[in-house]
Amino acid sequence: MSQSSPARPSLLRSAGVVGVMTLLSRLTGLLQTFFLSHVLGAGSAADAYAVAFRLPNLLRRFTAEGTMTAAFLPTLAEAEAAEGEAAVKAVAARFLGTLLAILLLGVALVLLFMGPLAGLLTLGRPDAQGALTTLLGRIMFPYLALVSLTAGFTGLLNLRHRFALAASVSVFWNLAFIAFGWTALRMLERKGTVPLETVATVCAVAVLAGGVLQLLVVLPAMRKEGFGLAFGLHLGDPWVRKALRRMGPGLLAAGIYPINALISAMLASMLPNGAQMVLYNSGMMGEMVLGLFAMSLATASLPTLSRQAEARDWPALNRSLTQSISASALLVLPASAGLAVLAAPICALLFRTGAYDPAASDWTALTLVFQSLGLVFVAAQRLGNQALYALKDYRGPAALAGFTLVLNVALSLALLKPLGTGGLALANGLASLAGLAGVLLRLRPRLPGMDLRPLLNATGRALGACLLMGLLAWGGARGLGLDAPHAFSRLALALRLLPLVALCAGIYGVAAAALGHPEARDLASKVRRKLFGGA
Repeated sequence: MSQSSPARPSLLRSAGVVGVMTLLSRLTGLLQTFFLSHVLGAGSAADAYAVAFRLPNLLRRFTAEGTMTAAFLPTLAEAEAAEGEAAVKAVAARFLGTLLAILLLGVALVLLFMGPLAGLLTLGRPDAQGALTTLLGRIMFPYLALVSLTAGFTGLLNLRHRFALAASVSVFWNLAFIAFGWTALRMLERKGTVPLETVATVCAVAVLAGGVLQLLVVLPAMRKEGFGLAFGLHLGDPWVRKALRRMGPGLLAAGIYPINALISAMLASMLPNGAQMVLYNSGMMGEMVLGLFAMSLATASLPTLSRQAEARDWPALNRSLTQSISASALLVLPASAGLAVLAAPICALLFRTGAYDPAASDWTALTLVFQSLGLVFVAAQRLGNQALYALKDYRGPAALAGFTLVLNVALSLALLKPLGTGGLALANGLASLAGLAGVLLRLRPRLPGMDLRPLLNATGRALGACLLMGLLAWGGARGLGLDAPHAFSRLALALRLLPLVALCAGIYGVAAAALGHPEARDLASKVRRKLFGGA
């Protein structure tokens, strides 16, 4: 038996560490979004930025985060079992070096064809907006190579159970973006009013500045762990080829959510100016919830699920999967309900600033209501995919992703005219619901003893608590006048909204524990022990 096993942190504890650091990342992300909205607003220049940024952000999901680690970490585990610890470092260096070489070639090709790509995403808009989108895309696209290499390094840190540093790199990106953008704009303002097109260009360069800082932050930890980078095409290495083959089918599965978002942005070009920025901001709010509650669990669960699958410990794997989805629903459901019920004051507090006027804030709030409806399905689908990856089923998630992509396009076209940006957001959530059903059907014959009854029971209890919290949020908002948020200054709005959010969170936690939700009861017991002592 390995002597390192007892030292491994539990799944929920690891997810908690990732969750805390992700919370800090999301809070600084809100500051970055506030800054971006303040300086860009919701017009044609903002739309150009939002569309251009989606291109590297889309491919980041393909080459970084879940896709890479889902293929990379299980392969490293096999290499370690077959050849020992030294093989882990050698394979990691060659794989990341190969990935970087492929990425740099891809970046060069996309830069050449950025014009037609930008034109496709801005159909129906003036040529000047397409030209600005092309310029911004060429500035920002090299960020893909920076963030993908950073993601590979943080995946290795996760393998060493150094979750905190790996989860904190986005904090540095957010802070670097704000610092660079603010400094550059202050310098330009000395010469007079800065056109919005110039502001968008500054923000595009700030994306690169953040990417460089992210990479520099993780390099010392990588060197300390003994990992390096062997740049080049190491396709002769069987472990590298195995990891790349595993990444292939997972590309579409891991990137389906941003692909759908990119399709939504393309269709939004048929709507008035500002639609892409509204979708970008409402999507960012959804990603904040998913990143905080779903991705933290997904990040922490993959190493555990992979070990359990390798050991063919099906009861343990069932428990881990059920626990992770149940815990995700426990947190995502109230966050989604809160975003939907309090969308208007939340968006007024976060986005109503500078060039982002009250009308744009209200438009974002309406879109956010529809965005929030599908978040729990997106979260559960991501966690289900992790179990399939642990079972080395890479084709299933890819096939399901293709199905949900087609469904999302059909739903988006059907809902675009009656609901506008809200219809595009809703289509993504409905497609994810269908994808989740497909993931569960795919898991059933591959995971012996799979039993969804405990999960359904726990989710039902969370929904009961969520209903109570939602009624409290609705009544509280009306009583405090938050249904007309633009009547208040930002400070007055915050003094009304934030205590209501805290009260709703507390009531939800108590109600979920009282209704017998297992993770809620465990958390309540730990809080009681911390506050009042005892075993």
